[in-house]
This record gives sequence, C-alpha cells and structure tokens, in this order.
Amino acid sequence: MKTIEITVPGSKSLTNRAIIMASLSSGLSKISNISNSIDSRIMIKAIKKLGVKIKVTKKELQIMGNQGIFKKFNGIINVGSAGTVARFLTALITLVPGRVIIKKSKRMRERPIKELADAMKNIRTGEISIKGNVSSQFVSALLMIAPVLENGLAIKIIGDLVSKTYVEMTIKMMKKFEVKVENEKNKKFVMKNQQYKSVDLKIEADASGASYFFGMAAVTGKRIRVNIDPKSVQGDLKFADILGKMGCLVIKNCQEQWIEVEGPKVLKGITVNMNSMPDTAQTLAIVAAFAKGKTIITGLSTLKVKETDRLLALKKELSKMKIKSHITDDSIVIIGGNPQKAVIETYGDHRMAMAFAVAKSRIPKLIIKNPVVVNKSFPEFWKEFKKV
Repeated sequence: MKTIEITVPGSKSLTNRAIIMASLSSGLSKISNISNSIDSRIMIKAIKKLGVKIKVTKKELQIMGNQGIFKKFNGIINVGSAGTVARFLTALITLVPGRVIIKKSKRMRERPIKELADAMKNIRTGEISIKGNVSSQFVSALLMIAPVLENGLAIKIIGDLVSKTYVEMTIKMMKKFEVKVENEKNKKFVMKNQQYKSVDLKIEADASGASYFFGMAAVTGKRIRVNIDPKSVQGDLKFADILGKMGCLVIKNCQEQWIEVEGPKVLKGITVNMNSMPDTAQTLAIVAAFAKGKTIITGLSTLKVKETDRLLALKKELSKMKIKSHITDDSIVIIGGNPQKAVIETYGDHRMAMAFAVAKSRIPKLIIKNPVVVNKSFPEFWKEFKKV
C-alpha cells in the first residue's frame, strides 16, 4: 500500500505561547516553523502594537524581549475571534501602563473571560484563586506573566482543571525559556520572580492539525504519515493511540519524527474521556460515525463555549449524514453506521470544517460550506487534503 505523506505546520498554540514568552524575555529570540494561522498573525500584530520589536522573515520570527517593561499605551487592540490572543492579552496588559481596550468578535464576547478578569484584580497580591473547569487558557495566561511580577505569583485552582495537557504544554515551554514553575498536582502553581531568557526555538508541528489526517486514514483504510515528533509535548498527539483502540495500525518513529496511521477493514466503537484533548473530540466523532457499534465520548464540557457550541453543531450535522447521536452537557454518543453525503454547515468554526473533511475523504460528494474558515488555524489544510 502506498504511504501518503502529509506536512502539518507549526502549532498555533505553541506559536502564540512562544510569542508571549519571547516578548517578556531578556534578549533576542528566534522562533522558526511558526504557525501561519490567522490567530498567530493577530497575536504578532497585537504584541507589536504594545511596543515589542518583532521582525517577521520567511524562516522565523525575531523578537526582542522587553523583560516585562512596557511603554505607556492607550488604545484599542482588535483580537477578533482569536481565543488564545484574547485570554493571553487579558493577563499581559496588566503589565502595560495606560488604558488598553481589547476588542473582540460577537462570538468571542459570548465566550468566558469573567473568571480571568476577576482573578486579575488581585494579581499584585502575589496569590490568586481561579476556577479550573472553565478554560485552561486562563491558567496559561496567568502562568506566562507570573515570572515578571515583582512578587511572583501563586495560582490556586478551584475544583478540577480541564484540558490539563495545555497547561503542561505552557509549563514545558516556560522551561525552554529557563523559567521554573512549581506544580502542586494541578491544584496550585507557584512561581517566584524570575527572568525569561531569550532562545532559538523551533515550533513543533501541530498535533491538532495532524489528528484530521490520522482520522482520514482511519475511515478510508489508507496509510497516512504525518511529520510530527512522537515525543511532542502536545496532548492532542494521543489521538493516534485512541484510533489504535478502534482497530487502526499506529507506527511511531522518534528518530525520523513521524507518526503513521493505517485504517482497518472494520472500525470499532469505543468509550473514551477526552477532557485532556477536547480539540480532537470532533475528529473522533466523525471517525465514530463510520465505526461499528456505539462510541461514547465524555469530558467535553468546554465544547459548548468554543467558536460555536460544538456538541450541538456535531449533532445537527451528523443527523444530516443520517447518523444518530445523543448529547449531554459534557458528552456525545454516536451510533456508527453508513454516513451519507450532505451539505455541512461549519458555523464559522475551523475545527468543524476540518473534522467533517475526514468524512469528505470517504464521501467525496460531501459539501462543506465556508471551507476557508480553516485559515484560523491551518491555512494549508485543503492543499494537504488533496493528497488524501
């Protein structure tokens, strides 16, 4: 069988974190293999507006850090629908003298931010508390500014922390910038006043982007290889292992840095908690539509407050394909069957478009409306899709 080789770009999540940390560092950082996503471009523009010197070349970002010392800025920064930018900047602007207004899209204004904004009121005390079940981005935003605060910061998590792998990803990247975080079992994070050091950093390939092509291998029976390090810090990389439980053959090569998935003759339904990797839940739901039996996906409470209500959107669009599903506040149950061609609405959500592209790889006549919405995170997506 021919192996289809797919190239996914640098991770949007890692790119946006690296931009914040490099901006707060003590010298010139060079960051290569960056994401060309709309969200990352918005982040670069926003940080430049706050006075950080950033040079964008074809090969890399060159960022001259300011050690957390910003010039006075009064004005508006438009973040559109970029969730990471909105959350990360909400924390960052506490370091900026002046009055900064963050302008957001209608949907972004509907998404949670209050818990983060409330926590910021007590940031100068050196100790704050925040709910852990709303968004891991709140914790990441606070972690990233903590080292440059005069008193450091202790962050106490109320309840359970969702999407833990994204917080772990933040901490591991902070370590690359030589900043230490004390993690007390995800219940409390403690940081002393420290200095980010400048780095030369290559951004890892995007694990979320890779998941769609692993899903395509699963439903088509093809063998697809993606350029991603099996030792990546990204939690979404475990998606390939979930497909392994559904019957796929999964091969990982750490030396050459790729993961290969080959779909089986018959996919089987599974029960899985995806609390730590919610961005791949839609992809799994589509794979499950082609599987034999029932698939139960839990741990999805955050999906209702993403770019769209992803649980409701999945149910509606799967129904168009003649696939039955049931949803609760934090789960979806999919009854596998024989998905039919349909016209799929994407609700302005990049992940809806890419998840249903998994179905399109098996049903070429499936139509996906507003396909350019993928530019939010993966502008090269449809070019790579053609290889499949």
